[in-house]
Amino acid sequence: MKKRWRGTVVLLAAALLLGACGTADSTGTAENAGDTASLSEVAAASDAGQNPEAAETASGEEQSGTHIVVDHAGNQVAVPDQIDRVVIDQIPILSTYMAYFEGSAPYIVGYCGSFKDTINETVLKNIAPELLESEETVYAQSDLNIEEIMKLEPDIILYNANNAEHAEILKASGIPAVGFATIGAETPADPLERYEEWLRLLEDVFKEDGKMDSFLERGDEIVADVKTRIAAIPEDKRPSSMILYQVADGVPQVAGQGVFGHYWLEHLGVQNVAEDTQGFAQVSFEQIYAWDPEVMFLNGPGLMKLTVQDIMGNAVEGADFSTIQAVENGRVYDTTLGMWNWFTPNPDGPLVLAWLACNAYPEAFEDYPLEDTIRDYYNEFYGYEITDDELEGMLQLQ
Repeated sequence: MKKRWRGTVVLLAAALLLGACGTADSTGTAENAGDTASLSEVAAASDAGQNPEAAETASGEEQSGTHIVVDHAGNQVAVPDQIDRVVIDQIPILSTYMAYFEGSAPYIVGYCGSFKDTINETVLKNIAPELLESEETVYAQSDLNIEEIMKLEPDIILYNANNAEHAEILKASGIPAVGFATIGAETPADPLERYEEWLRLLEDVFKEDGKMDSFLERGDEIVADVKTRIAAIPEDKRPSSMILYQVADGVPQVAGQGVFGHYWLEHLGVQNVAEDTQGFAQVSFEQIYAWDPEVMFLNGPGLMKLTVQDIMGNAVEGADFSTIQAVENGRVYDTTLGMWNWFTPNPDGPLVLAWLACNAYPEAFEDYPLEDTIRDYYNEFYGYEITDDELEGMLQLQ
């Protein structure tokens, strides 16, 4: 029988640390989330109440074992071999977690509250409705409510490896915490690489090496097929493109070097007109007019309130998009919601590339079986038969 950690000492330590730390930055700009934990530090955390060996021996109960996981921040974390209660902090990994469990989301007892709003707009709510039953543990993606997390008595916490402040608070709690990279990790912020890295780390956490091999192989096949088709398209037939993330306080924000959107455009083989900018770059409307992209992708529901109708109908205050080629030719596309917003890392990644390619190169991909590919993918790997309405939402959401 597995004995859960409990401990007033741990709660007091976390509360003290909370008083010393402010609210973390949700963008996760730190390159390394805290120092690499040594095995002695892991043992010390265990002595603090995480895995009270003495109590196990005294009670005669069988002690659960642990195994070491090296997370994306380079930390060595002693993770329980038996995991029954999981809390997720900040990282948008719920859909990837569901894919790992082939269409269900067991063990999750809490995650940040802002994710529930996103789930309610996605097909994820229908595939894994148990996610809507989980407790909210923070009020928004950038906040961390350690007291509420500890009340849930999780066996493990999955968090943003790039958020150093959260890492320190979680370390002080004594609960095993495994960091997953988002933006700013040592590897590029390529969504097609990132979702694979998340799945492989989940294999380590749950001690199931190779579990996702067939899933990732199928995804790689889809990506290879799409890229082969793109490679046959002459350079002069490839449109200039831009991703508009949001317009905040009258200032547009676009995908520059280093963020997920730029890598999508690289995979797509198109020119990113904002390639000389960095990160989520703030630019002027005049700059966008000068770039004059032939295709414009919007960051989509769940992350941005602007729609295709807003752009096409010139309903953005302070802007006149009517002279941009993408608007004149009706080539403005709102990224969709499958498992999650399709511009962030998610298990639909290969399908995202296919969807992007069908919109960027409609003639070259005229015969591409996008609908069948999506249906087969969901049925085989999520155990879910996608409805006609859900599919229409993915392909034509505006």
